[in-house]
Amino acid sequence: MPRQGRLQLHIADPETGNLGANAIVGGSAGIATGAALSAKMRGTDQVAVCFFGDGALGQGLLYEAMNMAALWKLPVIYVCENNLYGEYTPVQRDDRRRDPGARPAFGIHAESVDGQDVQAVHATMKRLVERARRGEGPAFLECKTYRYYGHHVGDVNREYRTREEEREWMTEHDPLLTLAGRLTGQRLAEQRASSSASRPT
Repeated sequence: MPRQGRLQLHIADPETGNLGANAIVGGSAGIATGAALSAKMRGTDQVAVCFFGDGALGQGLLYEAMNMAALWKLPVIYVCENNLYGEYTPVQRDDRRRDPGARPAFGIHAESVDGQDVQAVHATMKRLVERARRGEGPAFLECKTYRYYGHHVGDVNREYRTREEEREWMTEHDPLLTLAGRLTGQRLAEQRASSSASRPT
């Protein structure tokens, strides 16, 4: 296949601080913890942030990395994107993933936030970054969100959940529509008739 035709799944841009995605579940935790250790040893005000799904809560690497970060008070934030499904399994059927933000490990500061609320996520992350820069150590943030479509391209029927549930999340909890409503309500933006937001079903 020609080089320009290849699909790049794991992006990275070290010059801007993006150390790269990877295909290992929970693998970002080790990378971010190492970056946080580097920042602390170099005496910078940098804070490492990594993102992973709720399925990573079953990976030992995540807990080993968080334990190290807690012991050394590293400036790192572990962001768990809890989208309510581990591939085909609802979180209600897995105790370890049901409410991860309520069980901080190793003395790590833990919080939960509505991951569909752009402003709430921004305000929470800003506060946690400032906390890390003050030398108060790592934090764990659970962003409660939703996976609109299948786990992969072949996950079309999605028999493990209802279409009513999907429609409710798409209409009642859409982060773009929620933010747009706030901005127009506060007269910080205007709604154009030709740009009404909608999602395919």
